Amino acid sequence: MTARYYEVVVEGSFDLIKGFVLGFLQGRGIEGEAVFSAERHVRQSEGIGQLLRQLTRRGNKSSIIIGEGVGRLLREALERTGDELDLKVLSVREIKSAHFDFKFRTYAKAAGEDLKETFTNLPAGVAVEGLDLKEEVRPEAKGVEAYAPLHHYEIRGKGRVTGDAKAVIDFYDRIEHNELIELGEIELDFS
Repeated sequence: MTARYYEVVVEGSFDLIKGFVLGFLQGRGIEGEAVFSAERHVRQSEGIGQLLRQLTRRGNKSSIIIGEGVGRLLREALERTGDELDLKVLSVREIKSAHFDFKFRTYAKAAGEDLKETFTNLPAGVAVEGLDLKEEVRPEAKGVEAYAPLHHYEIRGKGRVTGDAKAVIDFYDRIEHNELIELGEIELDFS
């Protein structure tokens, strides 16, 4: 059974929201259960309105991705703060899944094998849709190839990683610093 995650949108200062949420979780001995969308490449659906709010520093909204049981407790705690902290829960939506697109290309055989392994041996809760791998070996091009138009080995790949929200975000975090992989933003799909 997959874990259920929710997006909780809270209005107020990001630093205050983050401090409140992290303190709330730490006080209950819970670690790694909250994801702040602004810090994790999760696409915001707000567009120009979000930009204007950030520029004027009024009415900031922060999106937090949190597990089902903890989310309920957090929402109740945020609602109890009332006007004391100037935080307001605007919405809570169940996340059905998450996804992001990727592509890569390399001319090194060892790096190509690592990339194939990365996208075929996936963690639990993560799948790849539409994996398009093209691997070419050209024996006639073997030799000095640093700036050559033709390479001995080349692999290209693209697809979409999809699955449980937290599992997809954790997988993104694991591969985002690989300079051979170009990643799109994480998009949340709601029930």
